[in-house]
Amino acid sequence: MPGLRDGYRAFNAALASLYREDLVTLAGKKPPFEFDGGVFDKAAQAIYDNKGFDVPMMATPEAQAVVEETMRVLDTAIGSGLPHEVPETLRYALENNAFIFSGFKAFHALREVGLSLVTEKGDIKPFTDFLNDVRKINDKYNRNYLYAEYNHAVGASQMAAKWHDIEQDGDRYDLQYRTAGDDKVREEHALLHGITLPPSDPFWESYYPPNGWNCRCTAVQVRRNKYPRSNSEDAIKRGEECTAGAKKAIFRYNPGKSLELFPPKHPYNKAPKEVKNAVDGYVPAEWTPKTVKEAEQFFHDNLGVNCALDGFTSKHMEQIEAIYRSVEEHFQRFPELKKETLFVGSIRGRIKMLTEAKLKEYKKDYPDRDEKTLKRWAAEWARKVGSCRNCYAYSHGFAKDMGLSGICFNTSWAGEKIDKSLQNDCKSKWHPPGCGTVKAVIDHELGHEIDRLIGLRGHKDFLSVYNEQIAKGKNNVIENLSNYGTTNAAEFIAEAWSEYINNEKPRPIAAAVGMLIKKLYAEKHHSSGSSPPSR
Repeated sequence: MPGLRDGYRAFNAALASLYREDLVTLAGKKPPFEFDGGVFDKAAQAIYDNKGFDVPMMATPEAQAVVEETMRVLDTAIGSGLPHEVPETLRYALENNAFIFSGFKAFHALREVGLSLVTEKGDIKPFTDFLNDVRKINDKYNRNYLYAEYNHAVGASQMAAKWHDIEQDGDRYDLQYRTAGDDKVREEHALLHGITLPPSDPFWESYYPPNGWNCRCTAVQVRRNKYPRSNSEDAIKRGEECTAGAKKAIFRYNPGKSLELFPPKHPYNKAPKEVKNAVDGYVPAEWTPKTVKEAEQFFHDNLGVNCALDGFTSKHMEQIEAIYRSVEEHFQRFPELKKETLFVGSIRGRIKMLTEAKLKEYKKDYPDRDEKTLKRWAAEWARKVGSCRNCYAYSHGFAKDMGLSGICFNTSWAGEKIDKSLQNDCKSKWHPPGCGTVKAVIDHELGHEIDRLIGLRGHKDFLSVYNEQIAKGKNNVIENLSNYGTTNAAEFIAEAWSEYINNEKPRPIAAAVGMLIKKLYAEKHHSSGSSPPSR
């Protein structure tokens, strides 16, 4: 605990140094937003009641409300910075980055609340003393720091939109770096003023504005040959000098190219890996099964589904766990899915259970028929409705009345066979990058389940994104999503969702579909879990 306290003293000193100019500007002024401190107080109360803070608490409604309130403020900044006419994929990609940033920011703020719960001697503070500390932490993170972050979000959104317009022209025009040209311009930024290079030059990958908190620099298109082109190597050296030191070097990124609103190396991002899952409302359970039979029972007990894993052996326990993790995550994030996904297992297992269920029906309907005939009929029917020879897996809403609608894996692909095939699929762009795993396959199928649950395929916001991408041609979808995603709207959704879940940096199409799914689920089912605000 003392070490963690010292760590946060250093952490806050670093943030205060990063945001120094904004914090000076804010002194005595009212920020251009109102953060609802009530949600922060409720999260603090939950920490007090819990007698401490840990990562899983980020999945609680109280912590999720802090994330959502932070995201609401930053979404306002994005709306302020973006012009009205921008591609939906650009807007959603920036919002996705703001959501992740909001989650990490809330984690650090609430972790500090947890640290403030106890005295230096390790005793729990009286609630009134604790609440005073909470208010100070709230003021620090959700007024002072958020002011700098809000301003940056406005500027970065503007420059990301500008970069999109620049890209449409390619190298038809040169791009010139310009400062605000007044006495407030930082000396180091003045070094970059007038640098003129084509947009394809590597200089712009790292030194495209903004190059600091509250940076007012910009880049403008100029006619080729109107200004002499700069030497690229010299320009990059000047850029390195301008952003020398850890505090400034975090701005060596282009928000328009990476579609990241905030610097990838921002201090907030230094958090345990489990935080992102918890922010998304997912806390994985301990996996204990050692055999296929134990796994079937584990699925049933923990997920509440019917499960049969026929075709798997004990050699495939890793892949069985991957199926479980995918469904577990989706059930925690989208609880309403439990009402639709009633079976999880193998195709062979589902056919077996379909046969058993149909046999019971036949026995009632045809009491005079011999059992052998009824079994044959039931087996034929089950194979007809439940088979899929060449697919990796499938999702099906049929047989819900039997408790057998849901997700099935084709065990003829089990083991190394599917690993090698998926690797080739990603390499050939049949599936998106980062989706070469069994878990990604099941995430894809659950994308279909979510689509059916919330009616995404027919929603105007999705159709806006989908039609925008389809209009650019099949090759655009192949390059920016996957070949399989060109099949139809349903596969477009499932492929995008799988990439959103599995790729650490989902591309714009995946980010757009991912954010839409979270938004529409929250609207339809009044979720208090992780979701962006409605626009």
